[in-house]
Amino acid sequence: MQWVAEQFESCTFLEEENVIRSVEFEEAGGILFCFCVQSKGFLRVDFRPLENQKIAVQLTLEEGAEAMVRLLCHGRERSDFTFRTLQRHVGNGSKSVVEVRCVCEDEARVDYRGKIEVPEHITGVKAEQKNKNLLLSTEAYVYTEPAMDIRSKDVECFHGAAVGGIDPEVLRYFSMRGMEKLSAQELYIAGFLN
Repeated sequence: MQWVAEQFESCTFLEEENVIRSVEFEEAGGILFCFCVQSKGFLRVDFRPLENQKIAVQLTLEEGAEAMVRLLCHGRERSDFTFRTLQRHVGNGSKSVVEVRCVCEDEARVDYRGKIEVPEHITGVKAEQKNKNLLLSTEAYVYTEPAMDIRSKDVECFHGAAVGGIDPEVLRYFSMRGMEKLSAQELYIAGFLN
């Protein structure tokens, strides 16, 4: 039981009602967080994983359930992050948002793969999967693979991924207001991860 409590230390639960949660150790050396958001329940949680962690998050959403999960990481030096997410909608009118935001400096690496599943005859589902990555080095690496398996017609599901650097115009804006480049970059990163 102590091990389970320790794994949830990287999570910040913002709101939670009618949620069954568990954590398991995966064969590949990662940690699987499972959340079943029961009928009319809701979950809002942020993950800030430690470096070199493999994390999988599985959401199961019953009728009228809502969930918002964010994974936020800042990789430096040779840090390595692996994330997997699964949004499984098994109830009508369920809603979910999964957002993964990563900042990679030096030789940091991120591997993210996410999936939204909606089986046949489930209607009124709204699901989003977003992955935004900020690369601050030519040696940093991001792999992202969003996916959907939608077998119903009455749904609104979106996924997307973006990889880029800090817009030079933003740094120029800060410098025109007297802020040094390093301070401006730190402020931009803080905003990106919040």
